[in-house]
Amino acid sequence: MNRFSPRAVLRACLVGAALLAANAVAVAQPAYDRAAAIVADLRLGAARNVHVAAHRADWREHPENSLPAIASAIALGCDIIEIDVRRTKDGRFVIIHDLTLDRTTTGKGNVADFTLAELRQLRLVDANAHSTAELIPTLEEALNAVRGRAVVNLDKSFDHLAEIYAEVERLGALNFSLFSVNQPRAHYETRHPGLLSRMKFMLVLNSKRADFAAIISDYLENHPPLILQMTFAEETDPILSFVPRARAAGIRAWMNSLWPEHNAGHHDDRALTDPAGSYGWIVAQGATVIQTDRPRLLLGYLATQGLRR
Repeated sequence: MNRFSPRAVLRACLVGAALLAANAVAVAQPAYDRAAAIVADLRLGAARNVHVAAHRADWREHPENSLPAIASAIALGCDIIEIDVRRTKDGRFVIIHDLTLDRTTTGKGNVADFTLAELRQLRLVDANAHSTAELIPTLEEALNAVRGRAVVNLDKSFDHLAEIYAEVERLGALNFSLFSVNQPRAHYETRHPGLLSRMKFMLVLNSKRADFAAIISDYLENHPPLILQMTFAEETDPILSFVPRARAAGIRAWMNSLWPEHNAGHHDDRALTDPAGSYGWIVAQGATVIQTDRPRLLLGYLATQGLRR
């Protein structure tokens, strides 16, 4: 007589099917979440390795802030993709740097005066102002392009921070999104209570602001950011004195190699002939995140110096 009842056999079959389904789902998941690994490493503020942030993505090869520029920056191996978020007339969020359409698209006028549908009729232009086939991306499209592959820095989001945070949360992208803030801590706690505690954020400041030292000190002591970004026109700029304090507190120091006024003349174009005098100098100041307009060049230099994991 068979000791297994029909009910027991059915139960075993159902359990087996469930296990097979679970295994199938597990196999379908990405084997490696690079963005999570980057965030974990960014939290090691005193670490010596240097992360590369692509300014407006890889815009020298593709229209700035475009989906192909984002894909190219990720393919190069950039850790952070910096993009700019603006709000449309109908409350949607798109990726474009300027308040106006004039410089980077085939349109004219203020971004905020157009609906998303109207903006989607325009095309992005390349660095020579020639029209391309590329559309202005939505925030959702940009986040989906980055998801799991890198960290995304949402710049120009200051005026609509809570709304953008809610949209990023809705899209399930908080784990790899880095928000920029540029005001005293009390400003955010008054307008958006508790928001700083829920987001990964970077404090962006320079010494042109008279109270910069008090603002940085307050954040370091009461609510440390993940990263401190600083710009400076002179090598003796007092903001550089905060680098050791930030690193000691486990906070990454972000510097920009974009233009001479951001880095006391140690910029990307100088790196074409003098990478040590440009990127090497910035690293020597304690930077462990560098934002660049020439990601391929910077990545190559850091690799030769053993500064990439």
